[in-house]
Amino acid sequence: MTGEGFALLAALSYGLAGVTIVRGKASARGDNGVFLSVVLTAAVSGALWLGWGQVRLAAVASLDAVEPIAVFLAAGLFSMVLGRTTMYRATEQIGPVAASLLRRLTPVIALPIGVVFLAEFPAAQTYFGAGLVIAGVMLHIGRPARTPGDGPGLGWLLGVGSAAFYAVSYVLRSHGLDQLPDAAFGTFIGALAGLAWMMGAALTRAGGPARLRRLLTDRGPWHWLTAAALSAGQIFQFFALKSAPVVVVATLGSLEVFFTALLGVVLIGAGAVTARRIWLPALLAVAGTVLLMS
Repeated sequence: MTGEGFALLAALSYGLAGVTIVRGKASARGDNGVFLSVVLTAAVSGALWLGWGQVRLAAVASLDAVEPIAVFLAAGLFSMVLGRTTMYRATEQIGPVAASLLRRLTPVIALPIGVVFLAEFPAAQTYFGAGLVIAGVMLHIGRPARTPGDGPGLGWLLGVGSAAFYAVSYVLRSHGLDQLPDAAFGTFIGALAGLAWMMGAALTRAGGPARLRRLLTDRGPWHWLTAAALSAGQIFQFFALKSAPVVVVATLGSLEVFFTALLGVVLIGAGAVTARRIWLPALLAVAGTVLLMS
């Protein structure tokens, strides 16, 4: 499968996760399964690496692997901790479709970072395609749904923050894969970094043991489904970055908006999709995706 194909599978997985996060919130007593999702990502990616990985233990133990491993660790903190946590909180506050569309801002940040640090200079149509995606996001942000209270405002900020964190992680992953080309290993290392950070943060705060136990409080069906979807999306994304430019992978995620909207109808109900507000921005995002794949 091509990098573009893996990117589309990642978008489908993240679309499903956005909807199941909302379903899981109703029964959540802890973090709504954020930690559980990182645990499952580590387990699945570790198994894939040990069973079918391209980089073996001897290569990982060499001095040449120190830099890419450090890069994967940093990418894990940006994606597994910062990006994933803000994605959960934004989705809970503004809904899965709006949060999904906000993540399309990722190419805005990934593009200049990729140019500066990876020397990736996409063709003109890539810039134009990314521009269409950005236009769709800005169109939606210009007229977001309004609900009482301060929560939605914070939700929009968290959504933008999530896009920024994921953009940095994309660039870091791509750089690491250039030196150590094993998507499963990179995902595994990043997930371990996320687990270590979350457990360390829990233990160093007041009531550490109780906070640590609270990380695995939420283990209902929707939490497991979210964890599985996010794990699949993370791994597909790593495989996509092996053979496609970082900006293409980031921007192909625009189809996540459609996947989220359609799955929202099935799993949440028609009210989850504000069609009149979302379809024009989503169509602009898909038009950009077509340009990227042509």
